[in-house]
Amino acid sequence: MTTLTAIQWTDHSFNPWWGCARVSPACRSCYADSLAQRWGHDAIWRRKGPRRMMSDGTWRNPVKWNREAEQTGRPALVFCASMADVFEIHPVAEVNAQLDAARARLWALIGQTPWLTWQLLTKRPENVADLVPWGATWPENVWMGTSVEDQRRADERIPILAQVP
Repeated sequence: MTTLTAIQWTDHSFNPWWGCARVSPACRSCYADSLAQRWGHDAIWRRKGPRRMMSDGTWRNPVKWNREAEQTGRPALVFCASMADVFEIHPVAEVNAQLDAARARLWALIGQTPWLTWQLLTKRPENVADLVPWGATWPENVWMGTSVEDQRRADERIPILAQVP
């Protein structure tokens, strides 16, 4: 299986879009923001900025990874949205509609790729229940986590995450 990321704790990284708004002190040191700025995409890291939607070619990668994982008999880990936060609610209605459409496409993709374990990590666990379509019964191939950069954020975010099925 081809490893497409240097992130040690995952096999692949998949981004439905790039961009996010800062929500806590850890965002000041965000590697994704720095990387996007290096490539000239600094506007996507603003609260009301646009988001950079990924191509259909990018969306085909997880289907390929799923096929490879099935052929080897070894499920693969996919860190979803290393350059975004899937659970961001954008304040600009038009952009938020784009994110809603991409999330709907992501939920369908997760359902089509049972050999991939989707690692969903967010700084916004309070939005998870409202944005996923699964209710109390989640797919077995989804791993949900939250970033906690200090004790205050741990105290805020972990109890919310613990309520997610």
